[in-house]
Amino acid sequence: MIRNYQATDFPALAALWNTAGTAQGYAPQTPEALAPLLAEHPCFSPDHAFALEEDGAVKGFACGCVGDDLAQGDKRGYFTCLLLDKAFESKKNAAALLSALEDSFRQAGKIQAAMTFFNPMRLPWVIPGTDGHQHNNCPGVAEDLPLHGWMTELGWQVRAKECAMYLDLARFEMPDWVEEKSGRLAAEGYGVDWYQSGKHRGLAEMVHSLGNPIWDAEVPEAAEKINMLVALHGDEAVGFTGPVYPESTGRGYFAGIAVAAGHEGHGLGTLLFYRLCQAEKEAGSRYMSLFTGSDNHAQKIYLGAGFQVRRIFSVVTKEL
Repeated sequence: MIRNYQATDFPALAALWNTAGTAQGYAPQTPEALAPLLAEHPCFSPDHAFALEEDGAVKGFACGCVGDDLAQGDKRGYFTCLLLDKAFESKKNAAALLSALEDSFRQAGKIQAAMTFFNPMRLPWVIPGTDGHQHNNCPGVAEDLPLHGWMTELGWQVRAKECAMYLDLARFEMPDWVEEKSGRLAAEGYGVDWYQSGKHRGLAEMVHSLGNPIWDAEVPEAAEKINMLVALHGDEAVGFTGPVYPESTGRGYFAGIAVAAGHEGHGLGTLLFYRLCQAEKEAGSRYMSLFTGSDNHAQKIYLGAGFQVRRIFSVVTKEL
């Protein structure tokens, strides 16, 4: 039986998370840590959360979220996760849970379901080949899971592939050529420095021009309240990366990296990224992880800095 999630289901959900969820690669969580990630998250709603029940016991769970204030939220519902007890792991049961979720999106007036990094419900997962190191969000469905194949068979379309990349910062050393590159860029009027309000201009406008609503919400505020490395042309911010600080897991956090149109091709992205790695290491971060599109030319920068691809995810959507 598929039914809407109830608050009394949370102990069963926590048990599923630490069995079926960790088998998918999600990071293990205590009930207290899991609650704000899922059932107590501001975007969680029982209207878009479902349990698969057998003989009074919860054997499966799926949820998503909606909101007109989310990226493309006027038309899109976001699929968050699907968990199935090992004995109930099948395409049939996954299809039943997904169908219930898709119907809930239709009832909310949405015309598309999506699993992407724009989902505000961020679920941490363990990076393969590490001693429990975690990344703080999933950008889609991992290609190494049966769920990936089931979803594509059920009409979900792969829109992009994201490579999950990892670097042990103990192995990072700033190469000599970075300083040489910095000198050449300075001769062209470019540089990289920590953002200073009142000294540097145009950061918010530059970030907005990049068309990423998550960056719009996070980057200017983080630059003012925490820190941000910026690429500069004179006193104008023409790129950014950061903010720089170690998360509780030891991961070096950053919101992203970008260079504004019209200032690309100078090597500013490379300089920003190497400065980021060094700054994270100096701040006490033990490792870094990030996602990049499988066809993104920036992947060469990350590989050059010592990053390795550890997992591949698909960004998927389904028209409703």
